[in-house]
Amino acid sequence: GSNGKEKERLHGLLELATKFYQVQFSKNLVAYTYIFKQRAFSKQTALDWRIGYSPNTGKALMGFLESKGYKLPDMQAAGVVARAYRGGYQDMFRGRIMIPLADPQGQVIGFTARLLEDDPKAPKYINTPQTMLYDKSRHVFGLHLAKEAIRKCKYVVLVEGNLDVIASHGVGVRQVVATAGTALTNQHLKALSRFTNDIRLSFDQDNAGLQATERAIPIASKVGVSLSIITIPSGKDPDDLIRKDPAAWEKVIQEPAYALDWLIERYSAKLDIKTAEGKRKFSDVILPVVQEVSD
Repeated sequence: GSNGKEKERLHGLLELATKFYQVQFSKNLVAYTYIFKQRAFSKQTALDWRIGYSPNTGKALMGFLESKGYKLPDMQAAGVVARAYRGGYQDMFRGRIMIPLADPQGQVIGFTARLLEDDPKAPKYINTPQTMLYDKSRHVFGLHLAKEAIRKCKYVVLVEGNLDVIASHGVGVRQVVATAGTALTNQHLKALSRFTNDIRLSFDQDNAGLQATERAIPIASKVGVSLSIITIPSGKDPDDLIRKDPAAWEKVIQEPAYALDWLIERYSAKLDIKTAEGKRKFSDVILPVVQEVSD
């Protein structure tokens, strides 16, 4: 049908955009330095994940895609152009490291883009908007390169950042994926449950990460997957451990805590359970979760 044709056309456009960004990356010293020196990724890692760079000129990608026969409506539908505030259109991504987002088969469906030159007015990360191909509430980052390892290990580790996924794969721990931001949905868990029922969360140890971990517990129960939580000793984020001690990262993901035990422990430490007030707060947190848990 025309829908399938349209999708095929958008896949083709995004494939070309990915190649364009990869070529630009190879020519840009700042981008090159950031990926290979600062993030310490290998050349192979950059190739596997097809890391690119978007020029900061305004219409570089648009011009390239036009030369390949694509029109503005195609570019809008693929989510690679944006309205300029002075009217007209420009590239959606400018002056950013480009990380392609792929479906489980490895076809590019969008991008995550990280600012290279820090600009207080611009967000550090932006994603392709919702399109016919990309839906952030369904998309699991890195699944196309993680699925074999997940099948083999029979579990999957879910981290917060796309770059954490890439770093982990770079040290040979490939059963690792991420979701866009920390908001985990039942569609994410359903997508993962096709590969394994054993889902291990390793979000950052800040407040946002801890809250996201808590919110995931009832969702996992509804979907019927087994959820456990990885806590990195000394309150570090996955990224620190992956970079400084890959063997420790490999060890810690093999010793997760069952979600409910994690929750009980977290609030036992947070509240003074010896007092009546503490007991009440404790049961206010734990009981709703226990009631949501089907098992």
